[in-house]
Amino acid sequence: MRAPLVTQITATSVVPEVELVTRLRALGGWSEAWRARVAVQLRDPELSAAALLAMGRRLRAITAELGMALLVNDRLDVAQLLGAEGVHLGRRSVGVEEARRFLGGSAWISVACHDLDDIWRALVEGADAVTLSPVFASPGKGVPLGLEVLGVARSTIEQGPVSPDGLNGLGGLDSTQAHGQQRPRTVALIALGGIEARNAASCLAAGADGVAAIREAPARLLAALAEGEVGACLADAGEAPGALRHGVASRRKESKGR
Repeated sequence: MRAPLVTQITATSVVPEVELVTRLRALGGWSEAWRARVAVQLRDPELSAAALLAMGRRLRAITAELGMALLVNDRLDVAQLLGAEGVHLGRRSVGVEEARRFLGGSAWISVACHDLDDIWRALVEGADAVTLSPVFASPGKGVPLGLEVLGVARSTIEQGPVSPDGLNGLGGLDSTQAHGQQRPRTVALIALGGIEARNAASCLAAGADGVAAIREAPARLLAALAEGEVGACLADAGEAPGALRHGVASRRKESKGR
């Protein structure tokens, strides 16, 4: 599975299912290529297993029709029953290895992260993506990390920690020393927390491979990302995580040199 550019996270207490379906149906006007960069993440932890599965089946029908991925928070059993493309794991979830063993090697597994140490653990465990939050202010999510953290996170993923002071408790200690592990492969970086159309492009320019949101409609996020220098780079970014950020940086450098 390719890293989603936009992930719509479900929370029926904030966005009722009727409105959610309307939002997803609005993506029908976008090309197949753009829709393929959208994922729906089934969350709603307050629902019973039966209610979550029923909602998931309704969403699975829509995502299959529109060519979008379906991810499930935490519930490996529900993900398997729905034939979802993957799962999103939190701090209280099973580990990445256990999830992959249960769902199969092709499952897309993302991990919730709130600091550099979380990111490093997810990398070592073999996650396909890390979702860093909260980037911006978001109700009930604590102090925002700030946009610049995405650049630090991208550097951590690509090279190991760079100037992590203030982001977590590692100080100047290289994470290879902190965890006794070799630096793992590159994975996708997803920005979450206060994501809106007005700030989505800045997240990708800073180092994220995609954005995730509950309140903002996916069509609005796609429209924002399709504009300007970020949109101009999307077609050239390729499959590699972090490629978009490098493309934007190259364009800015070329522009200054003219």
